[in-house]
Amino acid sequence: MTFSITAADPKTGKTGVAIASVFPSVGAVCPWASEHVALSTQAWDSGADYGEPLLEMVDRDLTLPSAAEALLKDRPGSQGTQLHGIEANGRTYAYTGEKATEWAGHIVGDDHTAAGNTLAGEDVVTAMSETFTETGGRLTERLVSALEAGERAGGDKRGDNLSAAVLVHADESKLFHNLRVDKPGDPISGLWDAYETAVNHEETAVDRDELEAMWGGEFDDAIMAFPIKY
Repeated sequence: MTFSITAADPKTGKTGVAIASVFPSVGAVCPWASEHVALSTQAWDSGADYGEPLLEMVDRDLTLPSAAEALLKDRPGSQGTQLHGIEANGRTYAYTGEKATEWAGHIVGDDHTAAGNTLAGEDVVTAMSETFTETGGRLTERLVSALEAGERAGGDKRGDNLSAAVLVHADESKLFHNLRVDKPGDPISGLWDAYETAVNHEETAVDRDELEAMWGGEFDDAIMAFPIKY
């Protein structure tokens, strides 16, 4: 049904997650990120019931493994869920329940985790992990490149994805840090289109002289800032 990758960049402090699924609006359900952690809650029994408390617990200095184990313990649906992520300091966690639809599994790297379920095979998560490691550039670019590699390796065994998303937490947020495509067919390519559009907007912002003329003098820099929600 779903494949995803989470990652942390120790040089910049960014955390992020990218995900694609034969499930509508995956970006509204599965990816979560904060200054301390990025994670994905997917497969059966997933969503905000996992994401919100996990972000809160890690933000309060509980480790991701401890927080995840506490949340999964005695939860009836946990055998069917898949949960993985990474803290900003590089500490990882990955869990695939025994009832997650085959093929289901995960890989843990030095600075990332990759996982999926209902996949064509293990090659999907392997391709994501290897591509992320070998790719340079912005964290957003590396995450979407990894997602693209997973799709090329077979992706979901049932066929075309319905949605895809990328979410990156940064001290200075940009429009290309939170992108969703909820269009059946090839939403991962749609992510690239959305990313390029957002980058172009950032790089071609309105000239300060033009804004001063519009505002009739000096203006507060806040009017040029567009902080994103997480």
